[in-house]
Amino acid sequence: MKMKPNPILALLIATVLLLSCEPEEVVTEIVVFQGENPNPPGEVPYKTEGFIVSSIVQSAAGFSYFVGYSEDQPVGNLDLTQFNSFEVFFPQTTYKNFAFGGPSNGQDQSLVRYAVDNTTNQIVEAGAIPLTAFLSQVLIIDDEIGIYTIFDTPSLFVFNPSTMQFIQEIPMPEAVQVEAFPDQTNSYFHLIYREQDNKVFLPLTTNSNLTPPFYDATDIYVEVVDLNSRSWEKTAVFQGATYPLTRGMENPIIDEQGNIYITTQGQYSLDGQIGPTANPGSRPQLLKIPAGDTDFDPDYTFNPINTLGFNTLVAQLMTGTIYGANGTAYAVITASNDDPRILELLGKVGAGTITEQEFNELVDLVLNSPTFRWVKLDLNAQTVAIIDDIPFTAGFTYPFSYQYDGKFYFQVFDPTTNANGYYEYDPETDTSFNIYNVTAGGVATHFIKLEE
Repeated sequence: MKMKPNPILALLIATVLLLSCEPEEVVTEIVVFQGENPNPPGEVPYKTEGFIVSSIVQSAAGFSYFVGYSEDQPVGNLDLTQFNSFEVFFPQTTYKNFAFGGPSNGQDQSLVRYAVDNTTNQIVEAGAIPLTAFLSQVLIIDDEIGIYTIFDTPSLFVFNPSTMQFIQEIPMPEAVQVEAFPDQTNSYFHLIYREQDNKVFLPLTTNSNLTPPFYDATDIYVEVVDLNSRSWEKTAVFQGATYPLTRGMENPIIDEQGNIYITTQGQYSLDGQIGPTANPGSRPQLLKIPAGDTDFDPDYTFNPINTLGFNTLVAQLMTGTIYGANGTAYAVITASNDDPRILELLGKVGAGTITEQEFNELVDLVLNSPTFRWVKLDLNAQTVAIIDDIPFTAGFTYPFSYQYDGKFYFQVFDPTTNANGYYEYDPETDTSFNIYNVTAGGVATHFIKLEE
């Protein structure tokens, strides 16, 4: 029997629903490339160099995005309001000079490829594949093979990212489908490809709107698909962990040998498990599927927040994970003691005495308090080191992380210091610096480098 939510639950339900999902509205301004190529014969119709930057604005009317293209890497203070305004721009993966994600109108059931038109410098939809449900996740393997999943459907779909043509559906008839509640959904929002054996691993996210948590199971289920035979192979199960999602760009973590590390969020205390006495499965963990294997290592459970010494926190978070090299990964994790004001307001929530103004203050503190740090994780030694040059950040909303040309780019947002952009981190020198800051246009989101 599920426990009733503690005072933090009502807050996190509202805020995660608000900010951890992609908005689904109609685009207000976009140029769509259709028909014949307007460029001279032999000329590539889309930019192969430059950068796409974006930001998100929240208002009483909903969400809107500012998205633009720059030939050179953006630096300094950026006013993104000079670019086109969209109500949806949230690509889920990038490959060479393209970005892939849901449609720009947020309403169609399709997988869209985005690019920058070579003539107009506008962000365009450069091909789309119709779907039978909303897109869950997409990952590009090479020029000819991409994979994607759709909402509440136990199948993996294969397509050609160069031609944007559908190839085939790989059904997973024996995949685990949790049906504890009438409205239970079972989807795959994180895709992992292991090139060593040409297999795809699909962690299940299962959720019911009838319960406070966003993951309604006590174990992790990962479906394994063999791309050599184009068939479902098995389900890997790890008991005692929950919510296999990284948020941000959902970067797969696979080392050079083929060891897979899966980030699990835990339950944000939404299951009633609070503080140091909480069940380990309700807290963030990294799990491991060893190279050459398709089952979990039952002895590998790595909670970086505990390792850093913050095991007494009411709720812990680990988001934005990305792999580097030689067993090193990066993430943004909770790295500060509980704010006394947050605890005070949570007490009022529990007592039923909180005012609307105080509740809004509570939401703002949880979302925007700079209580997280970007850290370096040694996956083998299971140690944590704070990246000193990158300041505290609010890690609950959009913790994006990218890797380009051996450097890493980490999003930082701290409204108390007007930090709102990206830091470049050099793993060779272990140093970082701020490359740009969004001063107008909302909160910085994507930072995409186009490559040939």
